[in-house]
Amino acid sequence: MKDIRTIAMYLPQFHCIPENDAWWGKGFTEWSTVKAAKPLYESHGQPRIPLNQNYYNLLEKETMLWQAELMHQYGIDGLCFYHYYFKNGKKILEKPAENLLCWKDVNIPFCFCWDSASWARTWSNVGGNSWADTFEKKEKRQGPGLLLEQRYGRREDWERHFEYLLSFFKDERYIKVNGAPVFIVYSPKSIYCFETMILCWRELAVEHGFPDLHIIGVNLDYKIKGVDAILFHAPHMFWKLRRDREKNNVTIFEYAEVWDNIIKTPPVKGCTTYFESPVDYDDTPRKGQKNGIVMQNFDIDKFYDYLKLLYEKSLSLDNEFIFINAWNEWGEGMHLEPDEKNGYKYLETVKRAKTDAMNTYLWPDIDYEVISDSVKYDFLYKSYEKNRKIYSCLNRWMYLRENGIHLSAYLCSLGVSTVAIYGMGILGKHLLNEFEDGLIEIKYLIDKNTRLQFKDYNLVAPDGELEETDAIIVTAVSDLDFIFRKLDGKTNAKLIGIEEIIYES
Repeated sequence: MKDIRTIAMYLPQFHCIPENDAWWGKGFTEWSTVKAAKPLYESHGQPRIPLNQNYYNLLEKETMLWQAELMHQYGIDGLCFYHYYFKNGKKILEKPAENLLCWKDVNIPFCFCWDSASWARTWSNVGGNSWADTFEKKEKRQGPGLLLEQRYGRREDWERHFEYLLSFFKDERYIKVNGAPVFIVYSPKSIYCFETMILCWRELAVEHGFPDLHIIGVNLDYKIKGVDAILFHAPHMFWKLRRDREKNNVTIFEYAEVWDNIIKTPPVKGCTTYFESPVDYDDTPRKGQKNGIVMQNFDIDKFYDYLKLLYEKSLSLDNEFIFINAWNEWGEGMHLEPDEKNGYKYLETVKRAKTDAMNTYLWPDIDYEVISDSVKYDFLYKSYEKNRKIYSCLNRWMYLRENGIHLSAYLCSLGVSTVAIYGMGILGKHLLNEFEDGLIEIKYLIDKNTRLQFKDYNLVAPDGELEETDAIIVTAVSDLDFIFRKLDGKTNAKLIGIEEIIYES
C-alpha cells in the first residue's frame, strides 16, 4: 500500500500589509478578527486563543521554523499556501511564500491554491464577502466596493503569471506528482479562459523541464478540460444553508452531520477526487453575527473517528493526497496549530488517525467504483458545459449593457478596428448586432454552414480563403483551442475568443 500525503491549507494573512491598513485600519491582520471575537450565544466557543497567546508574525523566520517543526513532528506532509494574483499581475499576501523561497533551511514542503476571484467589501454587491462590518471603514463606502479586481488577460498575461510561479515550481520543496508541480485552482468554472490558459501553462512547464502540471480544480461536480483531479472543499461543499437552524442569528450545523456527508459522498466519475477534512468551523470572527456559520458539538474523539474514516476512504481510492482545512484559518475556527483549550490535540489526532488508518486499513463495503466516461456521459457533459458557458456569457453581456459598457471598447484597446466573426450561432448573431454602432467594421463572417444567409455580409467556410482583418472573433465557447490551431497559419489576424471580450470588458 502506498503512502498518502497529508496537506494542510495555509492562510498567509498574519502580517501587516498596506492594503489591509487602508481597507480595515492600521495594523489589521487575521489576528484582529480573532482577538475581537465574542461569544454570541450560550456555549459558543469564542474567542479562540493561540497557545501561550502566540499571535505570531508570518514575516519572522522563527515563526516558519516553528511551523516546520510542528509539521514534521505530527506528520503533516505539506502546506498549501493560498495564492492571490490579480489583474495586471497584482499580488497580495505573497511575502510569506516568497520568504520561504529564500529561506532554504525552513523545511516546509508546499504548493499553491489560486483563489482567483475579485476581492470586495462585505457590503458590496459584487461578491467576495469576507469580513464583518466591525472592520469596515464606513466613510469609504463608495462605488461598487471592489478592492482588487480580477482579470485573466491574454497569453502574455498567463506567461507572466507562470514566470512568477516558475521559481516556486523549481524549488525542491514544492509538492509534485511524478515530477509535475501541483497547482490548485479555486472555482475553475468561473474562469472563462481556464482551458486555454492551463494548456499554455502546461506547454511552458514542459519547456522548463517538467513532465507536466498536476492541476486540481476545487468544488467541481464533474470533470472539465484542463484539470487532472478535483478537490471537494470542506466543510463548505457539504452543508446546505438553511436559516431555520439559528442561534441568535448565527447559522448552526451539526459537526457529525457535515462529516457524514463527507464520508458518504462518492468521487466524481472518471476523475481523481481528493477529499478534504475540516478541523472545526466557526467564521463569526470574520462574518459577524448576522452572516456567521458555526459547526457545533465538535470534540476531539469525533474528529479522530471521522478523519480515520476519510483516510481509509482516500486509501481505497488510491489517492495521492488528503487535504485538511486548515493549518491556520483562525478566523474561521479551522486550525491545527495549538490553542489554549485543546493544546496540541488537533495535531496529535491527525497523526494518530493516519497511523491507525494505515495500520488497520479495511475499508467498509461501500461502492465507490470510479466509472470511466462513457460516450453518452461525455456527450451530456459537453452539451451541459457548452450551454452553461453560453448562459454565463449572455448574463455577463447583459450586465455590461446595463452599465453602458460596449464590447467594441475592449477591441479598440487592442488596436482592432476590422474583424471577421467566426461562428454564427446565438453569440455570433448577438455580436453582429452589437457592432452595428460602427466602431468595429465587420469584414465578413465564418461558419461551417455556408447555407446561412446574412444581409450585407459575405459568409465563408473555415477552410476557405480568409481575407485579412485586424482580428477574428471566435464565438464558439467549446473547442476554442482546436479552432485557434486550425486558424493558425491561415491568417495574420489576432485570434480572440468572445469570452475574453465579454469578461475582460
